[in-house]
Amino acid sequence: PVCLGESLARMELFLFFTSLLQRFCFTPPPGVSGDEVDLTPVVGLTLSPRP
Repeated sequence: PVCLGESLARMELFLFFTSLLQRFCFTPPPGVSGDEVDLTPVVGLTLSPRP
């Protein structure tokens, strides 16, 4: 089964996060240097409820 709204949802998420990155300046919390921040992606698992 394919979700007809999946491509729309992905596009909306992309636009949402893009607008956040354009409007705000993201910095590490006080006491943490930029070198200490680990930006390595973590592979995860998305769970969905059963129909």
